[in-house]
Amino acid sequence: RKVKRLLLANDYDAIVQVGREQVEGGAHVLDVSVALTERADEDDMLRKTVKKLSMGVEAPLVFDSTEASALKAALEVYPGRAIVNSINMERGRERIEAVLPLVVEHGATVVALAIDEIGMAHTADRKAEICRRIYDIATQDYGLLPDALIFDVLTFPVTTGQEDLARSALETLEGIRRIKKECPGAYTILGVSNVSFGIDPHPRAVLNSVFLHHAVQAGLDLAIVNPAHITPYAEVPGEERKLADNLINNEPNALPEYIAYFEANKGTLDDGRQTMEDPTEGMTVEEKIHYQILHRKKEGIEALIDESLKAHTPVEVLNNVLLPAMKDVGDKFGAGELILPFVLQSAEVMKRSVAHLEQFLEKREGYTKGRVVIATVFGDVHDIGKSLVNTILTNNGYTVYDLGKQVPLNVIIDKAVEVDATAIGLSALLVSTSKQMPLCVQELDKRNLQYPVLIGGAAINRPFGYRIGFVEEDRRYAPGVYYCRDAFEGLDIMDVLTDDARRDPFIAKRHEEARHVREREQSGAAEDEAQRSNVPTLERSNAVDPAAPIPTPPFWGYKVLGDRHIPLDEVFDCLDLKSLFRLSWGAHKLHGAEYKSAVETELMPRLNRMRAEMQSRHILTPKVIYGYYPCQSEGNDLIVYDPATMDDRRRTIDSKEQSSIVHRPSSSTPIARFTFPRQPDRERLCLADYFASVGSGRVDVIPLQVVTMGDRASEVFHRMQEEGNYSEGYYIYGLSVALAEALAEWTHTLVRRELGLPSEQGRRYSWGYPACPDPAEQVKLMKILPAEKSIGVSLTEEGFVLVPEQSTAAMVVHHPQAKYYTTRPLNKRGKAPSGDEEEEEGRGYAEANERVGVV
Repeated sequence: RKVKRLLLANDYDAIVQVGREQVEGGAHVLDVSVALTERADEDDMLRKTVKKLSMGVEAPLVFDSTEASALKAALEVYPGRAIVNSINMERGRERIEAVLPLVVEHGATVVALAIDEIGMAHTADRKAEICRRIYDIATQDYGLLPDALIFDVLTFPVTTGQEDLARSALETLEGIRRIKKECPGAYTILGVSNVSFGIDPHPRAVLNSVFLHHAVQAGLDLAIVNPAHITPYAEVPGEERKLADNLINNEPNALPEYIAYFEANKGTLDDGRQTMEDPTEGMTVEEKIHYQILHRKKEGIEALIDESLKAHTPVEVLNNVLLPAMKDVGDKFGAGELILPFVLQSAEVMKRSVAHLEQFLEKREGYTKGRVVIATVFGDVHDIGKSLVNTILTNNGYTVYDLGKQVPLNVIIDKAVEVDATAIGLSALLVSTSKQMPLCVQELDKRNLQYPVLIGGAAINRPFGYRIGFVEEDRRYAPGVYYCRDAFEGLDIMDVLTDDARRDPFIAKRHEEARHVREREQSGAAEDEAQRSNVPTLERSNAVDPAAPIPTPPFWGYKVLGDRHIPLDEVFDCLDLKSLFRLSWGAHKLHGAEYKSAVETELMPRLNRMRAEMQSRHILTPKVIYGYYPCQSEGNDLIVYDPATMDDRRRTIDSKEQSSIVHRPSSSTPIARFTFPRQPDRERLCLADYFASVGSGRVDVIPLQVVTMGDRASEVFHRMQEEGNYSEGYYIYGLSVALAEALAEWTHTLVRRELGLPSEQGRRYSWGYPACPDPAEQVKLMKILPAEKSIGVSLTEEGFVLVPEQSTAAMVVHHPQAKYYTTRPLNKRGKAPSGDEEEEEGRGYAEANERVGVV
C-alpha cells in the first residue's frame, strides 16, 4: 500500500527507502511490480523505479510485469543482471517469443514456470517435460546460456486431503532433481509455502521448514519464503519433524495424524517452548480488530471493540480502526491477494462491528462520510454489481440509499434531492440500458443540480463515462461523471469527492482527460469513416457456402420442458467452471498456483456442497422452451414462417446425390423477420448469410430457445443481503447465473443431437452479442416462443432484458461454416480495435463474449 501511494505521488526517492528497509530486513532480491489500475504509464513508472533502485539498493532486482514493453523499458536502464518474471508455455511460444529476445539482448535471467497448453504440471514427468521444452527453445533457438534460466516446477498443497494432491510434495522434490539432471546449468525456484496452504499458522510453519530442507537437499537454488516463519531443520522438534516428513512422503494416515497432533498440542512444543497459537498475540486491541476484519473472523469482535472504546471515542474507533481495516481489505483485493467472496466475508465482520458500535455513536452531523443514492437504471434487472457497491460503501462509512433495479430517472433524482445526496451511482449491464445514464446527466444539468454521477456495469467503460459528461457541444457537466471499474474504485472516488483538499483538482483533471479523449475519438472516427466509405456493399458474404445441407428437425413448432424433464446433474455437468470461478465467483485476479490452490481448497469443495444444498432446497427450477421453425434469408433479414403452413411431403436430391427433406411453405406466412448487422469490412459476414435465401428455392430451419433457472436464487440472494450474509448470497447468485448458461448449453446440446449435428457444428448466438447486438429483436422471439406464459420469462419494456435474471435466449445456426465474429469495423490502421477502442463495448461485454467464443 505504501509503495502504491508513493507511485501515485511520483515519489521515487521514498520508494528507494522502502527497498533499503526490505534489504535490511533480510531480503536477498527485490521483486519490482508497478502496474496500477489508476495509471496507464506502467512502462515509464517501471523504468523510473528501476533506475532509482539500481542506484540506491545493493540487492538485485526482479522485473515483474505481464507487458513486454514495460520489461524492455526496465532492462534498458538497469546496470546489473536482472531477473525477468516470467515465461511459460500456456499459450505455446507466445510469451516466450515476447520476452526471451529482451532477456538475450540485455543479458538477463528469466523465471520459467512448468505450465503448458494442457495446464500446470503436477507430476515429476510433466514438470520435467515442460521445463525441457523451454530449456531447448531458450538454449537452442535463442542461444540463452543455461544459467539464465530459473525453473519453477510448482508447489501444491498436501494439506487439503485431496487424493490427487497427496503425492504433490514428492513430485515437486523429484521434479527439482530431474531439472537439475536434465537441464544442466539451470537454476530452480519454489514458492515454498504453497505446500501447507489452508492449515493453522504453527503447523504450517513446521511443514514449510521441513519441506524447504528437503527441497534444498533435492537441489533447490532459490526459495520464496518469509524467513521469520522458517526454522532450521535440526531445530524443529523431533516429533513434529517426523510428522512433517511422513506427510511429505505420503505415508498412510499422515495428514490426519499431523492435524490431530497440532490440535492436541496447541499450547507447547515437545521441548516446552510456547507456540504462537494466537496469531494476534502481542498485538494492540486496535491491531487485533484490524486482523479480525482482514482475516474474516467474526467471533469476539464485539469484546475487542468494547476494549478499544475504553481508550477511544466511538467516532475514533470507526474512523481510525474499522475503516482503515476495510481499506486494507480493498487494497488486497485490488492487488489480487483476495478473491471477492473473501472481501464480502470481511464486510460481514465489518457490519457486525458497526452494528455493535452504533449504540455508542451519537446521531449527529458528521457521523456519515456521505450519502449516496444508487440504482440499476430503468429497463435493467441486474443488480449484483450494485449490491456489491452498497456493501462496500456502507461498510466504509457511507450512508447508501439503494433504490433497487429498473428505477426510473425521476425517482433517482427525486431521492437524491430528498436526502441531499453527496453523489448518485448508476448501474447497467447492457449497452441498451446504459443509454439511460446520459439522460440522467442531461436531466440533472437541466435542473441545475450538482450531484456527481458514478457509473458502472459490464456494458460501459471509461471512454463512455468521458463522453456522457458532455451536456453540450463543448460544455461538461460541472460535478463530473466518473466510471468505476469495480466497487473499490467507486469507494476511492467517493473518498476523493468528500475530501475538500482533493476534490477540485480531481474534478478538473477528469474534465481535462475527457476533452483529450474526445479529441482523439473525433479524429480517429473521421479517418475510419473515410476508409469505410470506399468499401463496396454486398448482398451476401462470399465466404459462406449458400448450398450447405439443411438438417431435418424432429418436429415443427415448440416444446416446453419443465424441471421434471431436465436432469439437474446433466446441467451441472455443462457448467463452465473457469467462467464460474473466475467471473461469477470473482477469482479472476488469482493466477498459477494461487488459482489452482483456491480451486482445490475453496471453490470446488464449495461448488460440491452448494450443488447438493441448492437441489435439496429447490432453489433451482429449470425450465426450457425451444423449437424449430422454417425460415429463409433475404439480404440482412431472416424470415421465419408459421410451421402450420409447411408441406413436408416434398423431397429433392442435392448436388451430392444425398436425399434430404426440403420444407417448402405452401403459402408464405411469415411470423417474424429478424434483422442482423453486416460486417462493414473483413469477410462482410451477416448471420442471415448462413441460411438458404428466398431466391434459392430452399427453405431452411432455425432452432430457437429460451431457458431459465427461475427467480428463487435472486430471492435467496436478497434475503441474505438483508441479513448481512454477503458472501454466501454472492456465491448463490453467481452459481445461479452460471447455471442459466449451463442450461442453455444443455439445450444447445439437445438441439445438436435432434438435428444430427456433430459436436463441433452448430453455433449458439444470443441477442446482445456482436453478431446480433440489438436486444429489441427478442420481442419478435417472444412472439414465436410464448416464454412468459409457458416458463415465466418476460422482457423489460426498456432495454429488453430477460426476467428473471437467470435466463438466456438464443438461436442456433446449423451451417457448418458458422462462427463467432464481431460486426465492429476495423480501425484506421486496418486492425481490430484495441486499447481504448476495445473498451468501447465494455470489459464485461468482452468477458461474456469470451465465454461463448466470440473474441
